[in-house]
Amino acid sequence: LAKVTQHAAGREWTFDATAFWQVHPGAADALVNAVRTMLRPKSGEHLVDLYAGVGLFAGSLVDALGPGGRVDTVEADETAVKGARRSLHDTPTIHIHHDRVDRWLRRGPLRRCDLIVLDPPRTGAGKEVMERISALSPRAIAYVACDPAALARDVATARQHGWDITALRAFDLFPMTHHLETVGTFIRA
Repeated sequence: LAKVTQHAAGREWTFDATAFWQVHPGAADALVNAVRTMLRPKSGEHLVDLYAGVGLFAGSLVDALGPGGRVDTVEADETAVKGARRSLHDTPTIHIHHDRVDRWLRRGPLRRCDLIVLDPPRTGAGKEVMERISALSPRAIAYVACDPAALARDVATARQHGWDITALRAFDLFPMTHHLETVGTFIRA
């Protein structure tokens, strides 16, 4: 397959042309900056990047976690996972898992983490995933949403488990359409 190279968050990303990447040229940096600002990662923390794609959020936040930090990415799409491995091979604190998010969480390899980035598909994360990430007791969750209805459903589930959405930013990355990309932060109520 043809390879694509993109530059975002101070890194170079190389992946197969069929892997997902935001079409707006400024989208990756805008979303990364919003997530970084909302999560405020600290040295030594453990970040879990769910629906990680080619590893954009993991790769852009790993430096803030320092050498004592850890990142686990989970992605079901094999093409995206190969891209993440290609682009992040030089970062030993990032651990890339090729699996469906719901299945990986159900298997329970992880009992706790400090931060979660959640960037689900248009259908949202869903009740099971929201319940399982709640059980990990992170100090904060950044949710990147491409569908406001799916985000609303997941917010409702999070609220049932003691989480409040404390910040929300919308990005018009698809001008002249009704689509908005949204980044929200969840904190324990």
